[in-house]
Amino acid sequence: MKKKSPPYAIIGAAALGIACIALFLHWKAGQDQANADALKKMQDDLNAKIADLQSKQQVTVEQTPTDMRNVYYATQPVEPGAKISPAFYEKKLTPNDVLPDAYGEGSDVVGFYAIRPIEKGDPLTPRNIGKTLPYLSERIPAGMRALALPVFNSEVNDTGGFVVDGDKVDLLFTTMTEDGSGLLRTEQVLQNVQVLFVPGPPTRSDTTAGIVPAPAPGEPLSVTFLVTPEEAQALIFLSQTKTGKFSMILRGRNDVTEFHPKIFEGADYYDNLKKLQHTSDQSMQRVEELQKKIEAEEQKEKDQAASQGTTNETTRPTPPGQ
Repeated sequence: MKKKSPPYAIIGAAALGIACIALFLHWKAGQDQANADALKKMQDDLNAKIADLQSKQQVTVEQTPTDMRNVYYATQPVEPGAKISPAFYEKKLTPNDVLPDAYGEGSDVVGFYAIRPIEKGDPLTPRNIGKTLPYLSERIPAGMRALALPVFNSEVNDTGGFVVDGDKVDLLFTTMTEDGSGLLRTEQVLQNVQVLFVPGPPTRSDTTAGIVPAPAPGEPLSVTFLVTPEEAQALIFLSQTKTGKFSMILRGRNDVTEFHPKIFEGADYYDNLKKLQHTSDQSMQRVEELQKKIEAEEQKEKDQAASQGTTNETTRPTPPGQ
């Protein structure tokens, strides 16, 4: 019987197939490792970039103020004289200690007026808006008039420079006597006249504030007063006297008393000087008596308040005779 030969072809084919599979698996493992290495490299690069960015980023910790409030800020430029409406402003949180006087939430500024130019982003404060426009005509009560008189000049300043808008003064008038002697006479023409406007730069000391009149050398400076039409007529008439001159003396703001001193005339110059100390003593006695009356009225009101079981301060009473 003839012996069969082994199936070498089949065995070779199987061996080749196994070798191919082994090579594929080896290649596949290499590809997987390469992909894993590439993915790891990409991850490492990304982490490195993140770490680099984090190292370069500056972390600033800001403390948020807790004492904040909404303040009104202009959303557009506003011209002087314009009436404020809600479209002109917006609310922004602002620390209280930055703009303590600015208008904010809870303040009704609708209908106020811009009293000076306002730029976009400016806070609304009493310095740039107000309930009324700062026109002099707005400050004249019905029936009254504003009159400007040349009171100061570059060499004369009878009040020392401490008169401001709203003060009260007495007006004096100095002129030549009618006898042609060239002698002067000074008399009081109006008392308790309100000053509406004093031009000039401001002056301030530790205890007082006022205006320093600043006219051109030798030129008069006009001060504007609040007067009745009849007073205006008389003062304008007197101002036409070429030899006459107005002066004003400052009163205390709470002093509404009236006193009518005698005319001081040049004809009695020497006699008046002799009597000056006596007249001064009488004037001081009158002032002291007035102060005692005021203090007595104040004490009376305090006693009445105490008897009613209240300790609230009372307003300063009107001086006697008013």
